[in-house]
Parts: sequence; structure tokens; C-alpha cells
Amino acid sequence: MGEPKADVIGAAAPGQHTMDDSPIEEHFGPHQALLVKQTMRGCLQECLGCEAKSEFKVAPFDVSQLDDYKVSEAAMSTPDSMYAIEESSFLCRCCWRDGRPFDMRVSSGGEPGGAPIVNFKKPCGMPLWFSIPTGKDGTVDCPCVCFLPKVDMTTPKGEPLGAESKYICDINLFVPKLQYSEADKPVYIMKPETCLGGCCIACNPCSGKGLLYVPFYFHDAQSMEVINDNRDNSGYNDQAPQIRKLWAGLKRECCTTADTFMVKFPSGIDAKRKAALLGMTFLIDFTVFERQQDTAS
Repeated sequence: MGEPKADVIGAAAPGQHTMDDSPIEEHFGPHQALLVKQTMRGCLQECLGCEAKSEFKVAPFDVSQLDDYKVSEAAMSTPDSMYAIEESSFLCRCCWRDGRPFDMRVSSGGEPGGAPIVNFKKPCGMPLWFSIPTGKDGTVDCPCVCFLPKVDMTTPKGEPLGAESKYICDINLFVPKLQYSEADKPVYIMKPETCLGGCCIACNPCSGKGLLYVPFYFHDAQSMEVINDNRDNSGYNDQAPQIRKLWAGLKRECCTTADTFMVKFPSGIDAKRKAALLGMTFLIDFTVFERQQDTAS
């Protein structure tokens, strides 16, 4: 299957910064999957109606510790290797929550204060949907088609590294889709399995999956074929590389709004691409799970 070369992101394109890859190689290179755990930071702020800063802890993940969409307690207890914190304006989080700009800073260790590894920068833009008043207590929800959310991978000093993840809009408005590119060349399309000619997400009873925990699969950007490491078990299946929201236990799921994700990387990709796909995971959380599609669901 025509999967693009993994070393594209390592090439020094015009205007693209080169850097010491050792922190990225150390934290991403050895791992085929990561567990990305949002913390309960800012619960009081969210109860008052303001979006808090997003904070994540990232740990290596063994996919054998996954039971369908449920992650084991042992996996949740794995020591964290990275920490990520959103830097954004309080005013933007209150007044322009779904279009706010931010800088997601990733550092080593499971707590603040570790050595910087990489940043993900989101510019100010539009939300996915906007509402038009139609009269007394009535609105019509319409999709935005430009200035949609995206994140660029940069060095800790803010110099671009040539990798971009962005939300894309097409005729099938109710199926979330995102594109990952390197040096302005599309590499992957991330989207769930669909039915009815691509119009709907394939959830129960179509695929046996619940809507909330449907995986986002990697599709080749040119052929749109599902990327699967197991040639004997191709197509959509639990063994395919994917980014997926997980059930992390009754206490965490029922008492907080914090989400937990697994990112299972396609085989053969380098550490820089793995790092960039962590940024894709943050963008999926921001666009799909951070209340952005309340009106669309």
C-alpha cells in the first residue's frame, strides 16, 4: 500500500528548521503506542462555564492491556514519560472557547518543569459550528468551512518543523475528518469507519462499536485505504493503527470530564512523525471531544 516515506519530516525544506532530534528520539522512538491521559485540572473553572487549560500526561502503552475500548488499571498506572500543558489566554477560553489559539508545550517527565521536547501551536480560528437565531428560542446550526482548527509542530523555541494536523470539511459534515501533512504534502486522513456511503459514522449496530469510543483510523491520503500493519487482517479492525478515546474506569469517566486516548502508530514511522501524531491526538480531543460538536450530535 502506498504509504508515504517516514523520513519526509526529517528533510530540511525551505523555511523549515532543523534541530537536535535526541529528545524526540528518546521519548517517541522506542514506543509503538502511547496512552494520553487528560488530567482533572480546572474542574472548578469548567463548573462555572469557562474552559480550563488542557493538561495531559503521556505514558508508553502496551496494546495488550486494552480490552476493546477499555484500558486496564495497570496501564493507567504506568509511569508517565511526558507532560503537556496548554498555554492560552483566559479571555479567549471564556469568550472564544472553540476557536481559541493555544500553544501546547510538551516536556519530559510526568510533572511540570521537565526539559522541553516539542510544542504544538494552534492559531486563532473559527469553531466547527455556529448558530443562527431563527426567532424566539430557535437556532439553526451551520458548519464553518474556513479557518478550521489546526496545529503545527514546532521546536520549544517556536521554530516550525514542517508537520501540520488540521480539521477538514467536506460534503459529509457529520463525520469528523482530519488531515496530517508533512512539508505541505498530505500523508494521512484520520476518520472513523463510515456507513451509508460515507455519510454517517459506523457505530452500533453497524460496526459493533459505541459512538463515543469509535476509533479514528489512519487512511493513506492518496488512496484512502486503511493503513493496517497486518496484511492478513486488512481493513477496519482493532489491530489497525488508530487514535481512540478509551474508557478509563467508572470513577474517572463518571466524576470528571477528563478524556483518555490511545495512539497506536503505523509501523515503520520515525520518531518525529510519532511526535507529530501526538499533536494530532490533541487536535482530535479539541475538535471532537471538547464539546465542539454538541450541536451536531
